[in-house]
Amino acid sequence: MEQIASFDNLSEAFRECSRGKKGSIGYQRGMFANGEKLLRMKERLQGGTYEWGQYREFVVRDPKARLVMAAPFMDRVVHTAIHRVIDPLIDRQLYDRVYACRKGKGTRNAIIDLLITLRSIGQERFVMKLDVRKYFASIQHEILMKKLSDSLPDQSLTEFLWSLLRNYPEYASARRGIPIGNLTSQLFANFYLMSADRVAVDALKNSGHKTGFYFRYMDDMILGGSTKKMVMDAAHATIRHVKDELSLDIPYQKQMPIGNAPVPFLGFLLDQTSCPQILGQCCALPTTTWITLRVIHIPTGPTSIFKLDNL
Repeated sequence: MEQIASFDNLSEAFRECSRGKKGSIGYQRGMFANGEKLLRMKERLQGGTYEWGQYREFVVRDPKARLVMAAPFMDRVVHTAIHRVIDPLIDRQLYDRVYACRKGKGTRNAIIDLLITLRSIGQERFVMKLDVRKYFASIQHEILMKKLSDSLPDQSLTEFLWSLLRNYPEYASARRGIPIGNLTSQLFANFYLMSADRVAVDALKNSGHKTGFYFRYMDDMILGGSTKKMVMDAAHATIRHVKDELSLDIPYQKQMPIGNAPVPFLGFLLDQTSCPQILGQCCALPTTTWITLRVIHIPTGPTSIFKLDNL
């Protein structure tokens, strides 16, 4: 807590939150007598008396409708201060092929790395895609806090993080769910599935084949390998772990056996002979409907992937 509540850390967090927000009322209020406000924030954090504000809710369609909870500006400063301290501790524990909200990773690198992997393995492959149902709203508080307690160096943040999780009344009463929109929620969501990453990777490694691969972007998981059996066994082990140990659900309609067909991932359709282009958005369709995304096919070659540089 001392690191999070330090004046230098709070000042840097305020600066980071101010990017692109200098026209907002929250920033302008926070900027007035900024030093005094940060000192009061430091005292309240250290004294355990900091009180979270109320979220502002709105719906974003991308194209699936998502309820986003926006915290007050000064609460976002505290979220960023937390993230600045515990993100390095958590990030180094994550599997290398986890891409969401990580420095040096992100959508672009996820697409390029998966495309390179598909090209290296060729058509003799089987791919399975898994997706957790209502992931953010399903993260169980007790399990998350147990995992955080085991991963952080001390327990000084325990009560404070509990207060953050309980700040949204609906999720507090259900004892599960974290708000979409918080910087801390992105970190917690990435971290929560870390044990599932290990199960998937270990199952692929122990299959006896050397061609297994695993990618994850938040709760979108791609498992692949040279045989159907190795991938399906790893997928079933992952689904069991997610249900039994993490209290999450990957329903049948969220289990997509792709085989050696092009792989839908992050709004792209990828295979070993294509350079992906975003040509439209995928929308929610009945589970019996095959979702297709247009993709431009180009000759294979070492320079083709660099057409992604403008993303």
